[in-house]
This record gives sequence, C-alpha cells and structure tokens, in this order.
Amino acid sequence: MIRPGRGVIDVGTDHGYLPVRLACEGYPGGIFASDLRKGPLAAARRTAAQAGVSERIQFQLSDGLDACPPDEVDTIVVAGMGGDTICGILDRAEWCMDPAYRLILQPMTKAEVLRYWLCNNGFFIEEEHLVEEGDTLYQILAAVYTGQNEALSDAELWLGKRGLADPSLYQKAIRQEIHRIQRQIDGIKAGSADTGRRQLALLQDRLCELEELRTDDHD
Repeated sequence: MIRPGRGVIDVGTDHGYLPVRLACEGYPGGIFASDLRKGPLAAARRTAAQAGVSERIQFQLSDGLDACPPDEVDTIVVAGMGGDTICGILDRAEWCMDPAYRLILQPMTKAEVLRYWLCNNGFFIEEEHLVEEGDTLYQILAAVYTGQNEALSDAELWLGKRGLADPSLYQKAIRQEIHRIQRQIDGIKAGSADTGRRQLALLQDRLCELEELRTDDHD
C-alpha cells in the first residue's frame, strides 16, 4: 500500500520491521521509524543493523507525529494501535490534513471510531484491506484529505467501506460481527427487562443492517 514518494514514517514502529523491509526493497524516499518508548526504538535499531540498512532509516523517539518533519514525508503509517489512539495522534498533527499526505492506518480496536473521525474531518477512505491471520481479521485502510466529509453507514464504520476489501473476507467479517452482536443481545435479554433497552434497540438495528448487507452482497 506504500507508494514510492518523498518519504514515509512508521509511527509506533516497535521492532522496525516495516521500515527495514522498505529499506531492503529499495524504497526511494526517506524512511522514518518513530516510537514513544526507548526499548522498542532500540529494538528497531537492532533490526536495521542486522539487515545492514541502518544508514537508510532515521530513528525518532517521539509521541506520535510530534517529531515528524512534514516536508520530508508524504506517507504516514500508524499501525497496531487502538482506533481512538490513532485519532489522537492525527488530531495533534493538523498538518496532515492536506492532500499531500496519504495515511495508511491499521486499528487493532475501535475501527469505527477511527473511520468516524476520518469521515468527519475531511478525509476520504480510498483503499481498504482485510488481512486474515488464523481466525483474526485485521483491517487496514488508506485515506487522503479532501476537505469534504464522507458519509458511511453504521455497518461500514465497523467493517469498512463496502466493495473495497476482498469479498470473501468481508463476508467473514460480517458473520463475525453478527455473531458478536447476537451474543450481546442474548446477554441483555437474559438480564433485567428494565436495563439495556436503549442498547438493545441499537444492537438490533445494527444487526438488521448487517443482515441486509450480507444479503445484498450475496445478490
């Protein structure tokens, strides 16, 4: 998903596998590896040294994009964090609200929070992928700033824009979400009749939307 360009920053790089892979594959621009903690950044330096590409990567001890030079990158990768954490990182870096930058984001949780933030802050989600590892599906998306808010359905906020991800994996994501919501509904129904009524109604509405989405995609 990373295109050749001026430069790329990997926020929360951890062991630095992505920057090292880019360096080894000959990415032409600048490569920045950023992490909030000294331990992971030291691990990233070791990974780069073992691969013989230390000189190709600039390492930053930084909270999010705080130390990123805006004029030296055009691709921003934030992966392996909660969607709300990613929102906070982007919210502090207002300079990334510019068509010159492409965001590649992989929320581990609260993907719906991230998509809602993007769509209500002028970003357009142009690419979505689902990646399967074991029984787990990981959502990866790319977004660019247009200045216009994008409307997504509730189901798309949770699962991704319809028609972008692999259809078979998208169907699996729908089934998993239906199963998760059904368990929540069963739990609420088993409790007191006076509690959770509003939540129950919201979950039932979401369940209906997912069932419709599954039927439409099969058609």
